[in-house]
Amino acid sequence: MAAGKKHTGMGIPMHYECSLHGILTKNNEPQLRTRLEALCGNTEAAHRELHHEISCIPCVETPIGPLRREDHMLRLRIELDPTEPSNMEKSKNTVCMLGHPEPRSGRGASVRPAIYAQVFSGNAPQFLSLLGYKFHSEFVRKGYWFLYRNIFKVIVSQIYRLGEQGDIQSVQEADPSGSWVIQIVADASTQEQVPRLCEQLDEVKNLFADYVELVVVDHAFLENKIPYS
Repeated sequence: MAAGKKHTGMGIPMHYECSLHGILTKNNEPQLRTRLEALCGNTEAAHRELHHEISCIPCVETPIGPLRREDHMLRLRIELDPTEPSNMEKSKNTVCMLGHPEPRSGRGASVRPAIYAQVFSGNAPQFLSLLGYKFHSEFVRKGYWFLYRNIFKVIVSQIYRLGEQGDIQSVQEADPSGSWVIQIVADASTQEQVPRLCEQLDEVKNLFADYVELVVVDHAFLENKIPYS
């Protein structure tokens, strides 16, 4: 059985994810990367990433009614070594639960609660199965990220489909035009920190305005609803 990280005297801590998103054209990606290198250090400041993310839903469908609101999709995020993607011994498994986003429209960023539990040993997919969850969908995210002011994680990545379930060697670009997804994320440990982080994110996005428009995603698109049908 898989083993998750333990927190003495308390449950797994919840964070509040504050984020902005945008779509970057293939032609603008080199200029944006140069800008990030100038803001965050140098070429060595970039961190390569390769994530295989699997979405899981409950095996047993909750009857239609108010209790369905309490159902949550879980995500198994498998962080792979970009130089050896098939070497699972170097992978890092994390179970993620992203809560319902704030419907409030006055924020300068999307805000939703998030819980992350790293799986340190054992079979992570089997662990989710024992929790009563089954496979729903998956994708691969490949790219890089920079850390700005030690607070804001700027993720620049491309999304890939999998031709065969679970086989990362069968990936295909989701967007043939070669566009990139940009996400700026900051985590607040308490609700009191959220307003200030949202204000700062609204300021940070102006640093990249020449290359990409970063926006607050409509909360309806971030809802953690279970697609039973």
